[in-house]
Amino acid sequence: RGVSWLRPPPARGGGPAAARAPPGRSALAPSVAHRLMDRMRTPAEALTRRELEVLQLVGEGLSNLQISKKLFLSQATVKSHLVHIYAKLGVDSRTSAVAAATARRLIRR
Repeated sequence: RGVSWLRPPPARGGGPAAARAPPGRSALAPSVAHRLMDRMRTPAEALTRRELEVLQLVGEGLSNLQISKKLFLSQATVKSHLVHIYAKLGVDSRTSAVAAATARRLIRR
């Protein structure tokens, strides 16, 4: 027995959710599963509304500082949105992101 405080507490509900799901059923709520599948099928179109706002403003030539002031965000948050946008669009620069989004009709120029 010894040091019981070192042992993790017993799992509640009998283990991971996936193990408790009925055979052939998802452990995720249908709405969550649907959103995840949509993102897997069309990752470029899975940009959030806020990411699209940021990308539109980048396309209009605004700097990170200008975007942060316009959307009431920190510059770090704007940079974070841009990192996510680049990953979702498969690009590595502002110019490439705007070009890809324009070609896919995700933003207006």
